Amino acid sequence: MNLQSGLREYAITSAFKDSRFSPITRDEFTKLSVSVSILRHFEDGNDYLDWEVGVHGIRIEFVNEKGNKRTATYLPEVATEQGI
Repeated sequence: MNLQSGLREYAITSAFKDSRFSPITRDEFTKLSVSVSILRHFEDGNDYLDWEVGVHGIRIEFVNEKGNKRTATYLPEVATEQGI
């Protein structure tokens, strides 16, 4: 997927399909701002504590008990914003 298509697809997904939040409304649309983080050069950690809160982001990958692969990526500021 090219960058332009990916940004379009994930903007729509974030705005309307992220189950953690209510979909944006028409009234909110003019008040929105956007930021884009392009993530690359991930490094494997040697230990689950091999990162510093507020400095490093984290990508988690695992296979659940049904054999489905699950992934999540968190930017460095997410842990701080969530009070961790």
